[in-house]
Amino acid sequence: MISAGLLLAACGGGGGVNSGGSTAPPTATPAPTPAPTPAPTSSADSAEYKAAGAVVIAKAAYAYDRGITGKGVTIAVLDTGINRSTPEFAGRISTDSMGFEQRVARCGTCAAETLAPFPIDDRVGHGTEVASIALAAKNGSGPQGLAPEATLLALKIVGADLSNQTAGSTEPIPESSSANAMLIAPAIRYAVEKGAFVSVLSLNGFGTGQLADDQRAAMDQVRLADRLLVNSIDNATGKDSFTGEFAENFVGTDRANKDWFLFAIGVDQNGNPRSANGNAGPLADRMLAAGGNNVQVVDKDGNVVSVTGNSFAAPAVAGAAALLKQYWPQLGGKAISRILLDTATDAGAPGVDAVYGAGILNVEKAMQAQAPASSFVAADAVLTRFSSLTTSAPFGGSAAAATLTGQVGGMTVLDRYGRDYTMTASAGVRARGSGLLAGAMLAPTDAPWRAAQAEAARFGFATNVGAQAMRRPDVPAVVSFSPAAGQQVTLGTNVAVGGGTGLAGSALRGIASLPIGSMSAWSAGGWSASFSTGTSRDGRLRQQVVGFAMPLGLGLELSDLVERGQVLGMRGDATLGLTGARTTFATLTYRRTLVGVDLTARVTASSTRATGGSDLFRFGGPLVGSAFSLEGARGLFGGRATLGLSSPLRVERARVVLLAPVAFDLVTGVLSTRATAVDLAPDSRELDLELGWSTALSRTSSFRVGVAHAFDAGHVAGASDTAGFVTIAIR
Repeated sequence: MISAGLLLAACGGGGGVNSGGSTAPPTATPAPTPAPTPAPTSSADSAEYKAAGAVVIAKAAYAYDRGITGKGVTIAVLDTGINRSTPEFAGRISTDSMGFEQRVARCGTCAAETLAPFPIDDRVGHGTEVASIALAAKNGSGPQGLAPEATLLALKIVGADLSNQTAGSTEPIPESSSANAMLIAPAIRYAVEKGAFVSVLSLNGFGTGQLADDQRAAMDQVRLADRLLVNSIDNATGKDSFTGEFAENFVGTDRANKDWFLFAIGVDQNGNPRSANGNAGPLADRMLAAGGNNVQVVDKDGNVVSVTGNSFAAPAVAGAAALLKQYWPQLGGKAISRILLDTATDAGAPGVDAVYGAGILNVEKAMQAQAPASSFVAADAVLTRFSSLTTSAPFGGSAAAATLTGQVGGMTVLDRYGRDYTMTASAGVRARGSGLLAGAMLAPTDAPWRAAQAEAARFGFATNVGAQAMRRPDVPAVVSFSPAAGQQVTLGTNVAVGGGTGLAGSALRGIASLPIGSMSAWSAGGWSASFSTGTSRDGRLRQQVVGFAMPLGLGLELSDLVERGQVLGMRGDATLGLTGARTTFATLTYRRTLVGVDLTARVTASSTRATGGSDLFRFGGPLVGSAFSLEGARGLFGGRATLGLSSPLRVERARVVLLAPVAFDLVTGVLSTRATAVDLAPDSRELDLELGWSTALSRTSSFRVGVAHAFDAGHVAGASDTAGFVTIAIR
C-alpha cells in the first residue's frame, strides 16, 4: 500500500507544488545601469546585494569579502526544473541535471506505462525561484543568491498531468504542476551519487508503505555520505511539518538521520516571521529561520519578482552550507549543520522556539572561529612569546624582523568544530635600524636631534661651551709626551673606543653606542702600537682593541667585544634566553698619502659566539660578519675635507633555530610546534657615502660639518637614510 500527499511549502495559495502563492508582478522596468563609482569596500555595499533580502539577513557579505562564494560546491534543487536561459545560472548548471522516469496509468483501468524523464526546463517557475535564492549569480543584475558561484544540480521531480487522459489514447502525457512523491527518493539518491553536498526540498507531504521506506533509505545514503538535506516548513497555519510527514520518513522515528537534516522557515529581511505559519513539531532544534518572506527572486521568464513562503528559506540555508563547505571542504553535513544551528542569531523566546527554531541564519558568525574567549587570549599569548625580540642592523633590522615574524607570528588555530583558521600575533618581532647617520658621525658626547619620521632627513647639533664642559666627567682628556727622541706616547680617558670621527670608523654603529674608556698609544719610526678599553654608557658593551701599524701603512687591529643581554644588538627578554655574546674582530688597515690625499682603508671580519638561548630561540653556531670603509682627507679652505665610502657590520652567516608554533586547539589548549632553522643574513648591504669638513676655531675649539646618505640603509633593500650634522666644540 502506498499513500502520499503533497503540499507546496512555498506559499499560502492553493495546493500543488507549482502554486504561485503571493508572487508579486514583475517590475515594469529593469534596474538602471549604475553610474561609475569607486570600488565598494564591502560586498554589502552593492545594489545587487541589497536587493537580495535572503542574503542580507544572513549577513553573507562577510564570506564574500573573503572570496568565499560556494565555488566548487554542488547544490541539488529537487523541484520543477530550471530556466536554463537566464544568465543567473550561466555556466553553472551541472550536465548531470535531469528529470526521472515514472510509471503512470492513463486511467483507472489502463495498464501502467513508463514515461521518459521530462526536460529540466521550468514551465511553472517554482524551481527557478528556489534556485535563485541559493545560487543566483553575482553579475550586477537582479538579486544574487547565497552561494553565487556554486554549481546547480537541477533535478526535476514533477509528475504527469492525467487530467485529460482517456483509455486508448496514444498522445504524449504532459507534465503537471505538482511533484510526484515517488520521485523524491530517487532524486535524493541521485544527488548523493553525483556529488551534491546539499539537497533542497521545498515541498511537504506524507507517505507510508514503500514510499516511506524508499525515502528513509535515500536519507540513509545522505547520512552515510555525510551530506545534508534541507527541507522547508509547511506554510499551513499550525501544521506540524515533521510528525507523519516526509520529514519523519527521512529522519526516522528513531531520529537516526537528524544530524544530516535541517528544517527552514521564512522571515523577512528584518527578521520578522509571518503571523501564521507551520512549525517543525518535535524537530524545532533542527530548524533555522532564513529570508523567505517578501524576498526577490528570478522567475522562469527571467523576471525579478517578489515572493513569500518557506520554500525560499530552504535554499538560503543550503547556500550558507555551501559557503562553509567551500572554505572547509573537510567538513561534512553533520558538522556544517551543527555550526549553522549553533551560530544562528537567537530570536523570539530565548533558546529554541517554535517560531524561529534555533534562530536566524547568520553566515558571518558561522564563518568565525567558535571557542571560549579565554582560549583566544591563550593563543595570542603563544604567538607573542617572540614579541620581546628586537632585531638589529647587522641582521637586516626590519627585514630580519619580517622574516622572523613570518616564522613565529602566525599559526593555525582549531575551533570547537575542528575548523582551521590562521591567527596572527597582536604584537610581533620589532626592529632597530642602524641609528641615525648623524648620530654615528657626531662625537660620542654629542646628542643628535631625531626626526619624527623614519624617511625624513636628519640634522644633529650640539655644543660644549667653556667651564660647563670642564665640569663634565665624560669630556675626553688626552695628553701626549716624548719619553725619548723619535718616540711619542699618548694617554687618554673618556675617549671613544673602536670609533672615529665619521662613518668610516663606526662599523659597530648598528649595535649600540660606542664604548667610552681609556687608551694608550706608542709610536716611533713609523711603527706604532695602541691599546684601548671601554664600556658603553648603557652597560651592554665592553670592548678592548689592540692595534699595530708598520711604516708602509699596513696595520692590524684585534678587538674583543663582550655584550650583555644582546647578540650584535639583537635583544629579547628572559624567555628567549639571550644572555650575551662575545665577538672577535680582525681589521686590516692601510694608510697612505697620494697626491696630497690621506687615504685610509679598513676591512673587518668578525666571528660571534652567542651565549644562552632557549628552546624557543637559539643560535646554531657562530655568526660571521664583515665591514669595510674607504676614506680620503685633504686640506681645503683652511680646514680638512673628508670623503668616505663605508659599510657597517653585516652578518654573513647567522643561523637561528626557532621553536615555531604550528597549531593550537582553542578548546583543549594543545599546542603543536616545529623546530625550524632560519638564516638571518641580510640579502642587501648598506653603503654609506659621507662628505665632511672640519677646522680648528682655536687651540681648544673646533667646528665640523657634514652630510651622508645611506643606500640600502640597515642592510634592507631599497631603504635609504640621509643625515647632516654640525658640531661646534668650545672648551
